[in-house]
Amino acid sequence: MVRLILVVAFVAVVAIAIIAVLGTMMAVARPSAGKDVDDMPAKFRRITYVLLVVLLFGVTTGWLGGV
Repeated sequence: MVRLILVVAFVAVVAIAIIAVLGTMMAVARPSAGKDVDDMPAKFRRITYVLLVVLLFGVTTGWLGGV
């Protein structure tokens, strides 16, 4: 019975790996229809990036979200 469960688990892992590889290949091989135009102003992008870095620093040090 244990061998049957191991075989089913192995088949599931192989199937997931094949699906992941096929999905990656399709994403890479997909012809690009053109790049999306970024409508976000550069100043707003810079502010959000700085806020993201502050948030990440706060979470890793325990300043935010820590007990």
